Amino acid sequence: MDKAFEILKLLNDGRMHSGADIASSLGITRGAVWNRIQRLQARGVSIFGIAGKGYRLPHPFDFLDGLEIEAALTSATRRSLQPLDIALITDSTNQQLLQRATHDNVHGVALFAEYQTDGRGRRGDRWTAPPGSGLCLSLGWRFDAPPSTMSALSLVIGIAVVRTVQSLGVATLALKWPNDVMFQGRKLAGILIEMRSEYGGPSTVVIGVGLNCRLEPDVRTNITQPVADLSEAVGTSLRRNAIAASLLNHLVDVLTIFAREGFAGFSAEWARHDGLAERPVQLVLPDRTIDGIARGVDPSGMLMIEHDGQLERFLAGHVRLLDAA
Repeated sequence: MDKAFEILKLLNDGRMHSGADIASSLGITRGAVWNRIQRLQARGVSIFGIAGKGYRLPHPFDFLDGLEIEAALTSATRRSLQPLDIALITDSTNQQLLQRATHDNVHGVALFAEYQTDGRGRRGDRWTAPPGSGLCLSLGWRFDAPPSTMSALSLVIGIAVVRTVQSLGVATLALKWPNDVMFQGRKLAGILIEMRSEYGGPSTVVIGVGLNCRLEPDVRTNITQPVADLSEAVGTSLRRNAIAASLLNHLVDVLTIFAREGFAGFSAEWARHDGLAERPVQLVLPDRTIDGIARGVDPSGMLMIEHDGQLERFLAGHVRLLDAA
């Protein structure tokens, strides 16, 4: 799959290229060209093919560029991060950083991937992101003195994503406890937090963020839940490198504040974007299912649900709206 990206680089001039010309440029057979294009198309990359003429892209492939991203970072963000790491292909950016964390310092390591073969979400779900369709980012971060509200970290990261998207001109966003960013009731971004900690001591977290930038129609049909992307939310296509830099700037900002203030510094902002508050919900737990009315989150970020005449707090679980169309 990584070699297939060589074809994308050739096709990125927007012109039609014959299979013979591509094969000659890359030093491979026409059969190999066909196989690589088939592999890209199977993973959601739109490539037009016309018999007897060749192949072209319907729009340029927006490759991630570390230098372009770094140039748009604030000085505070640059000081907080190690040099950016961009992989063409990997199994899972979160998994890669978790493996590194066993023997290296991953604080401030930001790893992007053009394509993940095993992108992961919460509850073991897959995160589907065809090459070029969005951002797949994992960021390592160390808390020497973890806040008492550490369990609310995914909520705080959701706020960083909301701020990023708002900076692009999108106002109508909602946060779905504990880790989804929604646009018009559809999932725009997801968050996966994984932790390595010492009892009573420092914690290293790997923060995974998947953000949809532009999903082709045929890709949407293969995703099992309603999804949205930035191109429709903003009304135009945006450079992924600019979005990546903005996301990193906001992530570093909220992580710095969270280390100092915990969730208290974000609870009011979370409440403004809470997409569940005062609505009927169903929470699925390993041992029971609860139907009730969501009453926001408590000071530690736990979901509050009123049911059966009581107000109960929950640290984890899968929640869905019961009044969703």
